[in-house]
Amino acid sequence: MQAAYIEEFGPPGVIRFGELPLPRVGPSDVLVRVAAVAVDGIDTYIRSGAYPIHAAMPFIIGRDLVGTVVETGSDVARFRKGDAVWANNQGYGGRQGSFSEYCAVGEDLLYPLPDGVDPVAAAAVLHSGLTAVLGLQFKARLRAGEAVFLNGGSGNVGSAALGIAKTLGARVAVTAGSPEKAAWCRELGADLVIDYRTQDVRGALREFAPEGVDVYFDTTRQFDGSLAVESIARRGRIVVIAGLDARTMLPLGRFYQRNATMYGFTVTDATAEELASYAAEINRWLANGVLSARIAAHLPLSQSAEAHRMYEAGGLFGKIVLTPDEDVHAD
Repeated sequence: MQAAYIEEFGPPGVIRFGELPLPRVGPSDVLVRVAAVAVDGIDTYIRSGAYPIHAAMPFIIGRDLVGTVVETGSDVARFRKGDAVWANNQGYGGRQGSFSEYCAVGEDLLYPLPDGVDPVAAAAVLHSGLTAVLGLQFKARLRAGEAVFLNGGSGNVGSAALGIAKTLGARVAVTAGSPEKAAWCRELGADLVIDYRTQDVRGALREFAPEGVDVYFDTTRQFDGSLAVESIARRGRIVVIAGLDARTMLPLGRFYQRNATMYGFTVTDATAEELASYAAEINRWLANGVLSARIAAHLPLSQSAEAHRMYEAGGLFGKIVLTPDEDVHAD
């Protein structure tokens, strides 16, 4: 099969594309013919070595996939040949990644794709949808009628969180940095869009929620602890997903006086049972058309190195999705 892989950790240039053996299918595994994958921030951290993992080389990159079942192990009961499926947990924990024509996924880490959901559109929202679900629902426990601030609301995670928050009955304010991004947020239902380049974010939030927002979800890499604590209500919840090197100053006195809570999280240490509970919510939002993502670039799998370069260069409005190169599949 064709796959994008590395033989050492490093910059995007270490990514190779070529033939690798088909993965072995164990008794509890499902062999999936990959239809679409996407580039996520964690992919670049793992490829570069910034997020250390134990990986057998050559190591196939990538975390998410959407595809079709082509073979099942003898102990597999939940899936059969032809089923549309997805996974968002490959490429760590000793597992090879998803950037290949075929991927063997443990049955307990594979989920059915709801009927009628486009594979490319699904691939674009899996990782951001997982982050939004985990942050809003499983950590912050968002409730109807609450006020939410999404810093970076036009980004991939912000867009997913915006759709979920509105569907759950929250009032949502977001930041955006261009008219195009502001329009996107309004289309997704934002109650207030703040242009962080020209407007006073603190002042706008005070007008939006005079008593403070109940959930402050920062999806950027420039988390401002002072702004967050100043903006939350009593018993407010702060959710952060800043990059590995992010730093901030946190006014602890005001933080504990507001009886506030702050959450940071990863999913790499989640159990199969926890991942399944997150997947059930993702599928609910996929089936209802709530999860949305813009696709900034749609590339063939052979351009995986370029996809990583584009991601790390920044400036994209939306996700990079890759699909297997035409006429390279073999039945």
